[in-house]
Amino acid sequence: MKLGLILVCAGRGKRLKKDKPVLAINGKPLFYHAYKAFKGVKVITQIVMVMRKEHIKKAAALIQDKRLVYVEGGQYRRDSVLNGLCALSSNITHVLIHDGARPLVTKEVINGVIKGFNRSNAVICALKARDTLKFVDGDIVKDTIPREKIVSVQTPQGFKKDLILKAYNGLGREDFYDDAQLVERMGEKVLVVEGSMRNIKITYPQDIEFAKKVL
Repeated sequence: MKLGLILVCAGRGKRLKKDKPVLAINGKPLFYHAYKAFKGVKVITQIVMVMRKEHIKKAAALIQDKRLVYVEGGQYRRDSVLNGLCALSSNITHVLIHDGARPLVTKEVINGVIKGFNRSNAVICALKARDTLKFVDGDIVKDTIPREKIVSVQTPQGFKKDLILKAYNGLGREDFYDDAQLVERMGEKVLVVEGSMRNIKITYPQDIEFAKKVL
């Protein structure tokens, strides 16, 4: 197995009202913390960081890693991921796709996804639902959902490269929620491994404060 990593760091942080990829946390931009979480994972032989054009020069000055290449992001996340996939070297057989807005992912979660390749060509990390779940229409409850089989999905998500490329190349403009959903539509088995409570996505101002404390 030759493993690559795509770090998707091209978002704009509309809910934060800040330029999310370069948002400073403890003196370093968010994209740096996301990279650092994977820095010591030696089995990763190539890292593709997908960024907006105006951020690439700053990233290249801050991070020195022979495995790293930079790719310009697209209009939407789907476009950015596909740009990253197309930038992977031909010898890469498997890939991890990770949101750059999740800087607190642990080595245990990363290694759990990688080990999952022994059992499946598609692997996600997730947490079991802890709260009672309701299906609502507006502000009216329509149904209560049994939580025993519900999980909250995180990244990284891992795939055999040929599989996820086929999924993206066959994609029209239909909506989807995560990369794994594309291979689910192809009838592929997606393995779930354990995520982490600290592996949050930086979305709201309070998330920044939490990340500062953890880091």
